[in-house]
Amino acid sequence: MRPVVLERLMRYYRYLSEVTARKNIDTITSAQLGATLHIDPTQVRKDFGAIGLMGISRVGYEVCEVCRAIRLVFGFDRPYPAILVGAGHLGKALLSYPGFVRYGLRFIAAFDNDPSKVGLTEAGLKVQGIRSMKPFVRKNNIKMAVLTTPVSVSQTITDRLVSAGIQAIWNFSPTRLTVPEGVLIRNEHISLGLAQVAYHLNALRTEENGELPTLDQPCDEPCRPEDL
Repeated sequence: MRPVVLERLMRYYRYLSEVTARKNIDTITSAQLGATLHIDPTQVRKDFGAIGLMGISRVGYEVCEVCRAIRLVFGFDRPYPAILVGAGHLGKALLSYPGFVRYGLRFIAAFDNDPSKVGLTEAGLKVQGIRSMKPFVRKNNIKMAVLTTPVSVSQTITDRLVSAGIQAIWNFSPTRLTVPEGVLIRNEHISLGLAQVAYHLNALRTEENGELPTLDQPCDEPCRPEDL
């Protein structure tokens, strides 16, 4: 299934999960869902048809059935164990986030190469040293890893993970990683989202003040890899 379709299915799922938690809604039409999410109703029906859902004329779709079908597609009801590599601030925040459980993600170990972090307990898990990572992955048949390491070691850690048998990596390290064919990697560049917000605020500031940014000032702050 194409990534764009999977993304739409997740948008449906998040919205329907949230709306049913707030309101007592049993059914929804493709027109209602499409209007809310700004997706063509015809596309909604095609997406639902692709996962075996058939709506009822003038009634729509049972919300419970839609959510169940989407969960089956993604395997949310079949929890998969994962490890986290990089127990810094971001890593600790991810370990502590309870919302991952509803999507089937369950952390069972955390690793770091910083001696000051090894041995500490984060979100109920004792942080282990990097040397323990490959044996742990192989012994427990782990297939997924979440990466929050510095750029300088990200590729090396990735190579170790792949050689240990990891098949999917959720990468929060601010760099693109190279993996062999058959290994899935999802890059999450938090800075890109922040850049979009910064651009919007900068545009508003320019509009309010009537000032346009210029390039006539000396360049004494070069681009840095850690900014990417």
